[in-house]
Amino acid sequence: MTPAIEVHDLTVAYGNKPALWDIDLTVPAGVLMAVVGPNGAGKTTLIKSMLGLIRPVAGRVLVNGRPYSPRSQAVAYVPQRGSVDWDFPTTVRDVVTMGTYGRLGWFRRPGAKERSDAMEALNRVGLADFASRQISQLSGGQQQRTFLARALVQDAPVYLMDEPFQGVDAVTERAIVELLRDLRNRGRTVLVVHHDLQTVPEYFDWVTLLNVRKVASGPVSEAFTPANLRAAYGERAALLSG
Repeated sequence: MTPAIEVHDLTVAYGNKPALWDIDLTVPAGVLMAVVGPNGAGKTTLIKSMLGLIRPVAGRVLVNGRPYSPRSQAVAYVPQRGSVDWDFPTTVRDVVTMGTYGRLGWFRRPGAKERSDAMEALNRVGLADFASRQISQLSGGQQQRTFLARALVQDAPVYLMDEPFQGVDAVTERAIVELLRDLRNRGRTVLVVHHDLQTVPEYFDWVTLLNVRKVASGPVSEAFTPANLRAAYGERAALLSG
């Protein structure tokens, strides 16, 4: 089976400082994978490089065996909540409906089907009653779920999520985990930048440990080891992983 994501010899630098160095990574289809590593390890840079938002110094990324193109609609992206202008004057429904724009093209406007799909996605994340609310009026957890709904409505084979649990309460976190598991169970591939090492074995079946270079990648049972954690985090790994 063709891997969902293949990263070959990827190097990214900001000025003279490498953010990622010679990364090779294969993500099988249908896994729920965490990307973990210390601050500055290059986790967000990896996702943005996969999406073509950052130009690498070297290397290439394949999605389902082909160079990634936004026109392919092969990837749905959930950015960090802090990178979004939540004061922009738009409603929750409108934000989610934006997830349908890629399949509509430049000249078609969302119609009844797209609005219905948006409401179905909002229902899945528990926000149907908030559809007409301005996004600036939402809590942090509600904002995060809005962007998850926008990704769900794209119905892509691959999902890239940057810290989807950041700033949410325990109830919202459990709801997000169930959504991610449902995507995986439906054959989607989900890659999540994650910071809580203690929940990795519970939430994920695959993991990539990163610290500018790839330390390890594979099933959690094989790659999420004390030795690999020390290699990624140093001696404080034991404290972080509990």
